[in-house]
Amino acid sequence: MKVLNHLKPADHHILSQISDNWPFQFVSEFTRFHKYYFNETVNIIYDEELNAYMPLRILDMKLFAPAQILYAPLRESMELSKEEQMQFFNKLIRLLQNQGGCERLVQPHPYSILSAIPEGAKYCDFGTYVVDLENQTIEQILEKFHPKYQKAVTHSEKNGAVVKIGKECLNDFFMIYKSTMERAGLHLDEFTYFQSLYDYLGENRISCGVVYDQDEPISGIFVIHTLYGAFLTHAGTRGDSKLYGAAKLLNLEMMRHLKEKGVKKYDFVGVRLKNNNPALEGIFRFKKGFGGDLKEGYLWKIDILPLKAKAYDLMVKLKSGNDKLTDIIDQVNT
Repeated sequence: MKVLNHLKPADHHILSQISDNWPFQFVSEFTRFHKYYFNETVNIIYDEELNAYMPLRILDMKLFAPAQILYAPLRESMELSKEEQMQFFNKLIRLLQNQGGCERLVQPHPYSILSAIPEGAKYCDFGTYVVDLENQTIEQILEKFHPKYQKAVTHSEKNGAVVKIGKECLNDFFMIYKSTMERAGLHLDEFTYFQSLYDYLGENRISCGVVYDQDEPISGIFVIHTLYGAFLTHAGTRGDSKLYGAAKLLNLEMMRHLKEKGVKKYDFVGVRLKNNNPALEGIFRFKKGFGGDLKEGYLWKIDILPLKAKAYDLMVKLKSGNDKLTDIIDQVNT
């Protein structure tokens, strides 16, 4: 296995297989964004035997050096089989153990659903709904929407909903998104995060959409994409409106926009499987209603250097007194 980086000219030849037909997490512009915005490294792990690549984020922490898988390993822009993923992950764990610079592989990002679980890892079932843009017309996509969603789209269209997509919507999107996160008490990515993504990935890989009731922005989404696929990474709603189907219409128009760009699929980025939380079940049903295919797999994490990882956990607990659940895997397994 080799640890490669888009910022190293010596690695460019091996990384030249990666193009816009791969997920955005693999492309050089995303590596540059992470270095600029977070001052973090995104390496590309390359397995010569499998001819497979995988993006691995090195988190920026002073006393601890965790890493995070950002997408499943691919060969020629196709995901490896379950058996090949297991080979890849076992090699990766051995590599990190031998190098000694990483104490833990933390939970992957929710847009990274994995097919294999290495021995000793903590895990949970996870999935996502994906709409095929490449092999369907927009009319066929709409036909697969839940009947209530179809009715909601028609209602919004007839009652004057206006959908706008482009960088000029960023301020309105952020206002909606911020209101949603504050209302839910969730982590808020700052405006500079979205602006920097535009700066580094460009409008050919970023699409921001907002739907308006007259001139009032009421729902917004932020999507990162390559030809491989689009990932709906952020969304929000605000205020009361007669346009009860606005969010459904906005997603449909975003699908239309991306299909015209040649994007092959539309990923709603993550649903928790086998959970009993009513709020999360509502998210599951919302995403299911768009008629996509359910992609199932796992999120997992593992200590690479267990003694150092446990010592760090103890230090954090003693310092902060905080024994809160920190990730989806812990929440599901408690």
